[in-house]
Amino acid sequence: MADTGLPVVMHQGTGHSMFTYRGPGAGVSNLIATQSIAPRTAALLANAGVLERYPNLHFVFVEFNVGWLAWTMDTLDFYTDAFRRYGTTSRGKQWINPELPKKPSDYLRRQVHATFQDDSVAVHNVPLTGSESVIWGNDYPHEEGTYPRSRDVVERLAANLSERDTRNIFRDNAARLFNFDVTALEGLARP
Repeated sequence: MADTGLPVVMHQGTGHSMFTYRGPGAGVSNLIATQSIAPRTAALLANAGVLERYPNLHFVFVEFNVGWLAWTMDTLDFYTDAFRRYGTTSRGKQWINPELPKKPSDYLRRQVHATFQDDSVAVHNVPLTGSESVIWGNDYPHEEGTYPRSRDVVERLAANLSERDTRNIFRDNAARLFNFDVTALEGLARP
C-alpha cells in the first residue's frame, strides 16, 4: 500500500458489528464502542512496529472523531516508559516488544490521521497532536454531519487556529494524503 502513495483508510464500524449494546442508551453508546477501535488499532500499528517499518505508509481513521488521538499518544508514551522499567516477564519475555527507536506518539503524529465533523476537543488538542493528523469533513448527508451549516462550523472551529493549522485541517491534509489537485479545490472556494 505504501507504494501507491495512498493511505490505508478505516471507517468506523469496519470489520465488526456496530451493535455491541441493546436496549436503553444503546444508540449513542454503540457509537462510542465502535469509535474505541481507533485508539486500539493505532496503538497496535505503533507498538507492533508497523509504522516504524513503513514510514511512508499513512492511516486515516474516518468518522472516529479526533479527540482520542492526543489521549492515545500520551497514554502510549506513558505506559511504554513504565512497562520498559519492568524489563522481562516471569517467562523471560520483554514487556516492550519490539523496542522501537521512537516514542509511540512520534509514529502516530507522523502517520496516523483522523477525520471529524464537529469535534472541538480535536481542535483544542492540535498543540499535542499537530495539525497534520487532523482532517475535517462534513459527512453529508448524515444527521451527524454539518451540512447545511458547514461554513459556520468551520468558522467556529477555526476561530483560534493559526492560518497554517486551519489550512492543514480544512484542506491541505486531505489534499496531500489523497493526492487532490489543490488548484482545483481553490476553484471551488466561495468567491
